[in-house]
Amino acid sequence: MTRAALQLAAWSGAFWLALWLHGRAAPGRSGRFALALGLGAALARAGPCLLWGEPARMLRPGESFSLLFLPLGVLLRAPQPAAFASLPLALALARLGCLAAGCCRGLSGEPLPLFESIAWAALHPILARGELDAAPWRFAFAFGAVRLAQAPWRTSAELARAGALATPEQVALGWLGIGALLWAARARRRP
Repeated sequence: MTRAALQLAAWSGAFWLALWLHGRAAPGRSGRFALALGLGAALARAGPCLLWGEPARMLRPGESFSLLFLPLGVLLRAPQPAAFASLPLALALARLGCLAAGCCRGLSGEPLPLFESIAWAALHPILARGELDAAPWRFAFAFGAVRLAQAPWRTSAELARAGALATPEQVALGWLGIGALLWAARARRRP
């Protein structure tokens, strides 16, 4: 089996795992979540190409895919707590696909996808078993924090691309901001 096939298998498994977890948390509402995951996958492909000033890369298979944009589909299309609680374990599996493909390495070859998979697997029980209404803001904070924690090991070319509108770390900071907005909205709704 090729590296690309292993990566695709992990991504497909992550999709079905997320749907299964969501179906357990919110029976009968997984159709909208599946569409949100599809939108997230499209954004994960298009987001880095457009944001980092390389739209032509969208036409090249196997290039420019960033999980930084995947949860945006869920945020835009299915922002329910069960949707966010279903993502961490699926993201852990998806990042193992990146490990199998040999991409996303750190400056000295550190297996960043493995570190990220471990972080997502550890976060899953917190979101899945914790207060479900808190899952959206907790997920957004964790999503930004996990990416920012990896910044010291990422390559300088990835951190500052010529013509980029933002760096991956600025997108991660955006997720922290989204987490703050979701937390504030929840705090206003609570008595």
